Amino acid sequence: MQRIFPLLLIALFLVSAPLAAQDGNALRDGGMEGTYTQRGRADLNIPADWSFWYTEAPRSEAWQNLPPVGFPHNGPGPNPHSGGRAVNLNKGFATFTAALYQQVSVQQGANVTASAWAYLKTCDIPDGFDNCTSAAGSGAYTRVGIDPNGGTDPYDSDIVWSGNAAPHDTWAQLTVSATTTGTTATVFLFATQQWPLELNNVYWDDAALVGGGAGGAVAPAAVEGATPIPTIPAEVGFVQPQTEQGDGSIVHTVQPGDTIDSIAVAYGLTRAEVLAVNPDIRDPRIIQIGQQIIIRPPASAATPEVTAELLTAENITAQEAGTANPEATAEASAAPESTAEAANNPPPAPVESAPPAPIRSVAGGDVLPSINPAGDAAQICISLYEDINADRVQEADEVALPGGVITLTGASGVVGEHAMDSSPEPYCFADLAASEYTASMQAPQGYGLTTSAQLTVRAIAGAKVNLAFGAAQGVLPVTPPPADELVNVTAQSDEPQTGTANPLPDNLGLILFGAAGVVLVAGMGISLVLRRR
Repeated sequence: MQRIFPLLLIALFLVSAPLAAQDGNALRDGGMEGTYTQRGRADLNIPADWSFWYTEAPRSEAWQNLPPVGFPHNGPGPNPHSGGRAVNLNKGFATFTAALYQQVSVQQGANVTASAWAYLKTCDIPDGFDNCTSAAGSGAYTRVGIDPNGGTDPYDSDIVWSGNAAPHDTWAQLTVSATTTGTTATVFLFATQQWPLELNNVYWDDAALVGGGAGGAVAPAAVEGATPIPTIPAEVGFVQPQTEQGDGSIVHTVQPGDTIDSIAVAYGLTRAEVLAVNPDIRDPRIIQIGQQIIIRPPASAATPEVTAELLTAENITAQEAGTANPEATAEASAAPESTAEAANNPPPAPVESAPPAPIRSVAGGDVLPSINPAGDAAQICISLYEDINADRVQEADEVALPGGVITLTGASGVVGEHAMDSSPEPYCFADLAASEYTASMQAPQGYGLTTSAQLTVRAIAGAKVNLAFGAAQGVLPVTPPPADELVNVTAQSDEPQTGTANPLPDNLGLILFGAAGVVLVAGMGISLVLRRR
């Protein structure tokens, strides 16, 4: 009997072990607190219990999908979510697409839930500062996935993913649930970005895989040939659409708070459609107040490709309203591929409408030739218009105003100066180095500026920045308030002062004289005492 009892305990432990793994955290070193090991490079250190994956495709730009750097992060900036460590992946001035993953033994057909805490820090550090606020303009996002089959390819279509999350300057927990199909499941911690910034960091901490949850699998694939409906951003700033001009075109003048996405929504378009008719916009994150963005070109300049793209937006809107025209939808979906070429290789689609993970492969020979955007010079183009109604928005009848003088100043001084004429085309300062510049406009005689007299912009290599100044007759320049009443201050003598900060040398004679007096008095006292004896 004494021998049977230990055997029963061992059998009970073996039976209950899989269940215990489902009830507790089945991941090894989910807190990222353990040993870190190099993965082929001294600057790529990952927790030993985790596997690592990254891709270098697609790469249509020199900064796109470069191998990241990895290290244990002890804080601060940020502090780990808990414990003493988090894992940090980063690649400054570039983007990366990477995932930590771990295979775990599970029960077949069980519902499991994976979670992890993520933190993003993506931004450019302003001149004169040593830190910056994480910016959503990088297009960075994170997500957690479960492969219920136990595979190791983050491109696998069977992976169940959490929603994309962008936790900038904050820790956020991502959670997903799936139903296992075998005895192994894989947890993925995935991160990527769209645009390179000076700081590009993602932190992971406190990952877990536990039993339970809603379970589930990937939804069936969409019907082949169906017209996709782009996802509209959940919230964008309000933009007032501007009216059609006399030639049938629509041109939007950028106002404070406008973004490419909010402008596109205001006109019922997508970001890709706006960028297609504005090939000068190389980076959709960078638009300037006063910049003119084409929404619809003039009727005489419209091409069949552009018309097809505009019809696409209209058909999408109609389809959402339940009144889509099947024939129009078919025509729009059959727009020739030359549209993309005519758009001068616009940037990739926004995160909201992009596929869940990159789909190009180095092995497939699908990588485009690398380019060096730093090899291109920047341009800053200036226009001055007569702001008749002084509303700081250039209307169709508000034409170029001659007589003003524009001065462009950079870090090394004045770059150039130009007298504005009546040409409808803006004047461009070309061949500029990537840096910050200040454009200062002097209004013509009899006019005053309705917009700011100075605009400071950051010129990006290979990109053109457009600035527009408005002026109107009779507008008086803003004058500063009078200074407070001055108080007369008696002038100080320029002659050097003979005093010294240390009084000891000047008073040394008095000190010695006093000491001698003390000695004399003490001597007389001693003499009197001796005489009495």
